[in-house]
Amino acid sequence: MNAQGSNFVVFRPRPAAAFRLFCFPHAGGAPIAFFPWATHLCEGIECVCLQYPGRAQRLREHSSTSVVQLVDGVLREIDDLSEKPFAFYGHSLGGIVAFELTRALRQLGRPGPCHLYIGAARPPQNASSRPPIHMLPDGDFVAAVNSRYGGIPAAIASDSGALEMFLPGLRGDFTAYETYQFRPSDPLAIPITVFGGEGDTAVPPECLQGWAQHTSSTFHVKLLPGGHFFPPASTQALIRVLESQIPWYQGEINPTFAG
Repeated sequence: MNAQGSNFVVFRPRPAAAFRLFCFPHAGGAPIAFFPWATHLCEGIECVCLQYPGRAQRLREHSSTSVVQLVDGVLREIDDLSEKPFAFYGHSLGGIVAFELTRALRQLGRPGPCHLYIGAARPPQNASSRPPIHMLPDGDFVAAVNSRYGGIPAAIASDSGALEMFLPGLRGDFTAYETYQFRPSDPLAIPITVFGGEGDTAVPPECLQGWAQHTSSTFHVKLLPGGHFFPPASTQALIRVLESQIPWYQGEINPTFAG
């Protein structure tokens, strides 16, 4: 299910599900990255994936170049899907977007997530130790992305036409990520669980504890085998942890934001 121009994609609608998990992709990512999640999640959880502008069904739109733009776009639509309790999972750039969206919902007094899940994202207060790459010429930009993250699929990197369509969205995402400026605020009153790859050189595991200052509730770090992008076996382990922490089946969640 996906309307053209919509921020959200649902690969496997589950109208009877008691809970929704909103998934926010990495820079250059798309909802397809979470397609396996829609299969592996238990039937009580509906997987809703964020579709950034400038790609797939939103290809004709200008790519966002700031986290604020990405958050504002989601704010315009999320109320239609927030009648059930929900959680956020964001990977890399998606982690920052999910975090800032959670804070924006709190500020507006609107329903927010009961749990924030972060994957392979540096704590928002930590500036990157690496020089920015979003303004590099195309060839150097692609090489830098692959060197740091290995995130450009070979099928796209080897196809000049596909790469030409892919690059504006990727560059927009990296512009958003590298120009993001954290503004301190009160900690969230919801649990935060952070997942990291044991071999991630872009977001080293030792920095993940920095997310702890953003919650007054419980906080956990879970390291998984793999690098910046978790392999399938690690992703399934992540889903099992996530399911064990969501009390959707116990009727314990009030969808009104308390954070």
